[in-house]
Amino acid sequence: MADKTEERHASWLELFFDLTVVAAAAQISHRLHGAQSVGQIAACAAMYYAIWSVWTTTSVYANVAGEKTRRRAVLRTMLGIAIMAAAVPGVFPELGEHHGPDSRTKVFVVAFILCRAVASRSAARDGQVVAFWPATQSIAATPWLVSLLVPEPWNYALWGLAIAIDLLFSMFGARSPRWVEQETARARARQERDNERQASRLSELIRRGVAPEQLPNPKPTLVSVAQVEQGHLNERLGLFVIIVLGEALAQVVAANTDLEWTRGVVVASLAGFFILVQLWQLTTLYGFTPAPVNAKPLEPWQALPAHLGVTAAMVSIATGLGALVPEATEHVHAQDRWYLFGGILMYLLTSVFAGIAGKSPLKWFLAWVLPCVLVAVAGGVFGGHVPGWLLALAAYAVLAWFASYNQLVKR
Repeated sequence: MADKTEERHASWLELFFDLTVVAAAAQISHRLHGAQSVGQIAACAAMYYAIWSVWTTTSVYANVAGEKTRRRAVLRTMLGIAIMAAAVPGVFPELGEHHGPDSRTKVFVVAFILCRAVASRSAARDGQVVAFWPATQSIAATPWLVSLLVPEPWNYALWGLAIAIDLLFSMFGARSPRWVEQETARARARQERDNERQASRLSELIRRGVAPEQLPNPKPTLVSVAQVEQGHLNERLGLFVIIVLGEALAQVVAANTDLEWTRGVVVASLAGFFILVQLWQLTTLYGFTPAPVNAKPLEPWQALPAHLGVTAAMVSIATGLGALVPEATEHVHAQDRWYLFGGILMYLLTSVFAGIAGKSPLKWFLAWVLPCVLVAVAGGVFGGHVPGWLLALAAYAVLAWFASYNQLVKR
């Protein structure tokens, strides 16, 4: 009988590393609660991307490094994410409730760049070329740094430009054999320079008369194109989704702590809980990409942007639920409605991307996705005329129908 390869799971180090995501998601969600303009919401979205990208590049590095994962590198990026999360309330203070010189924007940007550099350097030292997600190898740091020196709104535009470069470089670079060849050649050139420096140092030690047993014995690092551990990567991305769902649940619970439990509040809270149940159910059915896949699993360059869309949508939904419960018997403010229904809409549109990439059946697009999109848009546009508890029920109905595909198709 052939030996079965043991399936790899997340390590204790990786699970410990994930704890920083809890703090980061909470800070972003709280900052969204106080947002008063499109610029503020865009700044929150950019901060979420920065935190997500640090987590992703570190997780991708651990995926390819396996047992050789450098613990210090992971712990350093963990500290970096914690610093970024702590800096979130003070990033662009002119956008928040408190205006003052205590801006932590520079701390956030520098921590982000350093964290990304740690992951890139760790992969390079291991001789790994991460072709399936090139963002692990480098970062477009210049727009982030220049954004600290220019006035608004140009600083926000530079953040957006850096994010667009990052995503496009990763998605198109992963599909380019030429990029893989070039990056492999650069990695080999770097390794040759390192070997020359080590040989020069060894010669210098010999010239000084160092005893042979005291001479260092460096092991050569072989440059190779890293292969993704698909099962491990899917598990890591799924765990991130569960963490974000946990923050959403915390929002619903926190909204109830100081409220009188009227009928409307109870209905809205229960609907919020079951909305999260449906999101969890969709995650268990389809993984972190909310679409039935008939062909082979999505490639990383497809799956990772979908994961970004899904988790950002969940943060938005969490913010909407946290604001809707206190307004359960009133007309919900337009911004809070769009946090909820806009988040659902983003979730659905991400599923369209995943469904097209995974060749999902046409009937799923027409009978499940399209009606849900229309109801979500209607909730955001016309929801100001109905109380919050009814909006919560409508949001639950959208996700319940969306999740019903698997059960109904099997009959």
